[in-house]
Amino acid sequence: LQQLATLDLSTLDPRLAELRVEAAVDVDNPLLGERGASAVFGPQKGATDADVATLDRALGHFADLTAKALGRDDRELPGAGAAGGMGFAAHCFLNATLTPGIEMIMQQANFAQLLNDADLVITGEGRLDGQSLAGKTPIGVSRAA
Repeated sequence: LQQLATLDLSTLDPRLAELRVEAAVDVDNPLLGERGASAVFGPQKGATDADVATLDRALGHFADLTAKALGRDDRELPGAGAAGGMGFAAHCFLNATLTPGIEMIMQQANFAQLLNDADLVITGEGRLDGQSLAGKTPIGVSRAA
């Protein structure tokens, strides 16, 4: 990404603008910065501090080129940092609405009605940490319950 000079979207299928795409994201992190994809998720995948800085610069450069090509800057969009920046890409290139995944799943499962019939709700997470508050399933389930 750091080596890109321009971003040419001329071959992007114009029919994409007519689609209604809803992307499920599990966090509300922006693309860049201390709460961004590289800083938060890089260390979880084994990235060193130097790696995180390099990754963040590369994503920043890509975001700059994307903003120039689209005429708007979406790097701060909640969920842009989800899945290593796939939230950003889905929104920018597919015009996707980023929806918290837990909200989408609970709506599809009619979770509110299921709660009415429940005496106990059990949920879990591999590890509760600061990221859990950014849209992870156990917090969404707990809030709904």
